[in-house]
Amino acid sequence: MIPGANLLNAALRIIQKQNFTYYANTGRTTNSIGLDVAVYAAGIPASGSVQPVPRNLYANMGLDFQKNYYNFFLQNNIIDIDRDVSGDQFVYNSARFQCLSKTNWFAVEGWDQVLCVQVPN
Repeated sequence: MIPGANLLNAALRIIQKQNFTYYANTGRTTNSIGLDVAVYAAGIPASGSVQPVPRNLYANMGLDFQKNYYNFFLQNNIIDIDRDVSGDQFVYNSARFQCLSKTNWFAVEGWDQVLCVQVPN
């Protein structure tokens, strides 16, 4: 591997990019019944690679078999779920996905791999 080489950018020249909409989490607000709800910025177009997580890996990864998980590979600095942070969301093929965790390659190579779970519309 060559330091500073953007592997995702090189891979996306070979594989087809997929388009989706990215919603950055901007914080929380309290609704009319006193519950804190996440607030998101307006969606912006993004592209990268979207890959379903193989079901045979769910048990090893501790994932819920009742849900659908996808990995998003993209060149944005994404916020995942953390204490007091709801995390960012994507809309891909009319389905909404919540960012759960990321492998932070952003500081080194300029891209992230983000594990997301499909949420009900």
